[in-house]
Amino acid sequence: MINLRNVSKFYYKKGMIASGISRVNLKMDLGEFVVITGESGSGKSTLLNVISGMDTYEEGEMYVDGRETSHFSEKDFADYRKRYIGYIFQNFNLIGSYTVYQNVEIVLLINGFRRKYIKQKTREILAKVGLSEHANTRASKLSGGQKQRVAIARALARETDIIVADEPTGNLDSSSAGEIVKLLSEIARDKLVIVVTHNYEQFSEYATRKIKMHDGKIAEDVKISRRGELAGSAASDTVQDVGRSRKGIQTGKISASSKVKLGIRNTFNVVPKFVLLLVVFTFLITAVTSQYTSYLAQKDEAEKLGSNSYFQNFSLDSMILRKSDSTPFTGADYEAISSVFNVKSIAEYDVLLDNILFLGDDESNYITAFPASIDNFDLPLAEGRLPSSEDEVILAISEDDTLFDDALAEKILDKTYDVDIDHMGNRAAMKVVGTAYKDDNNPLEYYSDVYMSDALLDRILAGTYQANSDISVAAGGMEQTSEGEDAGYSICPSDKVAKGEAFVSKDLESFFDDGTAKGKELKVSVSNMYYERTGTFRISELYTEKTYKNLLGRNDYEEMAGDIFVSESDYGDLFTNDNYQATVYVSDVDKIDETKALIGEMGYEHLPLKDVLVPFGSGILSLIQVPVMIIVAIAMLFIAYFVIRLVLRSRSGYFSILRMLGLGRKAMRRIMDVELIAVSSISFAIFLGVCMLVSQGIVSISYVEGLIKYLTPVHYAVLCGVVLLMSYIISGKFSRSLFKKSAMSTYREEA
Repeated sequence: MINLRNVSKFYYKKGMIASGISRVNLKMDLGEFVVITGESGSGKSTLLNVISGMDTYEEGEMYVDGRETSHFSEKDFADYRKRYIGYIFQNFNLIGSYTVYQNVEIVLLINGFRRKYIKQKTREILAKVGLSEHANTRASKLSGGQKQRVAIARALARETDIIVADEPTGNLDSSSAGEIVKLLSEIARDKLVIVVTHNYEQFSEYATRKIKMHDGKIAEDVKISRRGELAGSAASDTVQDVGRSRKGIQTGKISASSKVKLGIRNTFNVVPKFVLLLVVFTFLITAVTSQYTSYLAQKDEAEKLGSNSYFQNFSLDSMILRKSDSTPFTGADYEAISSVFNVKSIAEYDVLLDNILFLGDDESNYITAFPASIDNFDLPLAEGRLPSSEDEVILAISEDDTLFDDALAEKILDKTYDVDIDHMGNRAAMKVVGTAYKDDNNPLEYYSDVYMSDALLDRILAGTYQANSDISVAAGGMEQTSEGEDAGYSICPSDKVAKGEAFVSKDLESFFDDGTAKGKELKVSVSNMYYERTGTFRISELYTEKTYKNLLGRNDYEEMAGDIFVSESDYGDLFTNDNYQATVYVSDVDKIDETKALIGEMGYEHLPLKDVLVPFGSGILSLIQVPVMIIVAIAMLFIAYFVIRLVLRSRSGYFSILRMLGLGRKAMRRIMDVELIAVSSISFAIFLGVCMLVSQGIVSISYVEGLIKYLTPVHYAVLCGVVLLMSYIISGKFSRSLFKKSAMSTYREEA
C-alpha cells in the first residue's frame, strides 16, 4: 500500500532549514498494525503527515498502490486523502458546533455519497463505536474518550484502506485509552493502521510492527509475527499476504445540494459569528447605498440642466451613422458619404472613438488617449516626424492640458509603450514618433488622441468586439457562456497556433467525461449587437503554468490563464475588423441639419451628437463622481474584507479540518459562497424591510428617508447585486488564503 524510497521533508522558517525526516525507506501493507515511536522531535509525526498526504515532501518518492505521488498537486493530495486516508488526530479535530452525527456525516458528504446511504452508514458507524445514544449531542459537550471515538468513527466512515492516528490516546485516561487501542486493533484486520505514540506499551499487545524514529530517521523497524511477540531483526521487504489492495475507495464530487446544506448549516451554527457578520454586512449595505444615493442626488440636480454621459469622446460637429440593413460599411459607402454637402471627414472606426488607451512608463508618466486613424491626421507637427512603420504613432494633445509640458513632451518622443489594446490581455507596442496639438471642439474633453496605422486599429477593433460580445464555449457536452469583459474564457490570437486548431488550458479537461481534451472538438460562438459567428476548432495542445511559455512564447500566464488561443486568421473570423458604425464630422455645425437630411435620404440612420449632448451637467459629474464612487466602494470592500476575515479566521480551524478530510479548493469556495451570500442576503432583506416600513410611513427614520428618496426597484436590484458580488469576492479571496500551503501547514498556522 505504501512505499517510501529515500523520502525527506524539510521545514523553512525565517531563513533557517530544519529536517523533519531524512531519506526514509519504508514499505507497509494492508493488515498491518504499525506503531511508530520515538522521542519528541524525532520525526514520527512528520512521517505520518507525509504518508497521509497532509504534508508535502521535498526528496525521494512515495508510492501508493504503485502510483508515484511526487508530482501530486494540492487537488491530487485532496483526492488521495478522500480515497485512501482516515485520519485520527491527537486533539480530535472535531467540529465543536456540529453534533456527533454531523461530524461523521461530513466525510460522506465530501465523498459525494447519496443521502440515503449517508444516513444508514453514519448510524452503523456510530453503533460500532458505541455512540448511537450521543448522535445528536454537540461534540463540544463530549468527554475526551467520547471525542476520540467520534474521531475514529469519522475515520472509519469512508472505509478507506489506510487509518493513521497521531497520539490517539495522548489526551485520554488509561481506561479510555485501552478501549481506543482495542478498537484500533479490530480495525487493523483488513486495513493498514499506522499509529504514532510515545507509549508503545499501550499498543504492544496488538502491534504487528514497531518502528522507532530518531533524528528524522528510522532507527529500528521490527515485525511481530503474533500479537505481542517479537519476530526478530529489522523488517524485510515482504509481509504476510493480506489480500490484494482495493485501490482506494470509489469517490465522487461533493454534490451541489451538500455544498448548500453545509453553507446554510455554517451560517447559523455559531450564533456570535452570524451576528457579527450580519452587523458588518448591514454596515456595508448602508455605506454603499449612501454613496450611491449621494451620486443619484447630484446626478438628478445636474440633469435638470440636461446632459448625456454615454459618450466620452464627442464634439458637436459630429454625427453617428449606421446602415439601415445593419451590414458593415464598405469603401463605396464612405465614398458616397464623403461627397455629401458639408461633410469634412469620416471616422471609419466609430466603435473605437470611446476606447481609452493608456500609454504609461515606469516613471509614472501616464497619457490617456483615444485611438484614431493616421489617415485622418491633418494637424501640424509640433515635434518629431510622421510614422513610417506599422507600430509608430503620433500623439495629439490639448493645448490647454497643463499636465503636458515641454519636459514630458521630450520624455515621450521616440519612446515605445506596451499598451493594453482591448482590455482582454492583448497588448501592442506603440512608438511615439511625433507630437501635435489638437483642435478642441469640446473644452471639457482633455483626453489626447493617438493616431496610428489601420493595422493597429484593426487589432483594437477586433478586441473591442470581443470585449462587447457574449462568448459561448462548448466542448464535451458542456457549455459556458459569458458576457464581454466578464468572459470566463477569452479568445486570443497566437502565431503559434495553426488554423482550425486551439491551445487551451488543461483545466478545460473537466468539460469531458473521460477527462481528456486533446484532439477533441471545441466550439466557440460569438454574439454581439452587430453579428453572430461560430468557429469549430480541434484542441491540439493543453497548456499548464509550466508549459505555457514554451507553447505560446509568452510570459503572462497569470494574466491569461484559462484563455483559449487560436490562429490569427481564426481570430479575425470570429472578431471581424469590419465597421458597422461611422462618425461624420461636418465643416459647419450650423448647417449640420441640412447634412443630416441629405444622409437620411441616402438610407443611413443618423444621430447628430449636438441633439443629445450638452457640454455641462451630468456628463462632467459622471467623469468626476463615478470614479470617486468606485474608489469609495473599493475602499469599503477592503474594510469589509478585513473585518469579515477576522470573523472568518475564528472559523479557519473548521475550514482546515474540512481540507484535511479531503475537501478541495473549489468545493470549499462554494460552501463559503453560500455562507456569506446567505448572511448578506439576510442583511439586505432586513435593510429592504426597514426601507419599506419607512416608505409606507409606518416608522420614521430621517436618515433612511434620505437614502430611499432616489431609489427605484432597479436601484435596489443593482445594490443587491453589488452586495452579493462583494460577498463572492471576499469568499474567493479568503478561500485562496487557506490553500497557499499544504493542509497540515495551514492547520498549524491557524491552530
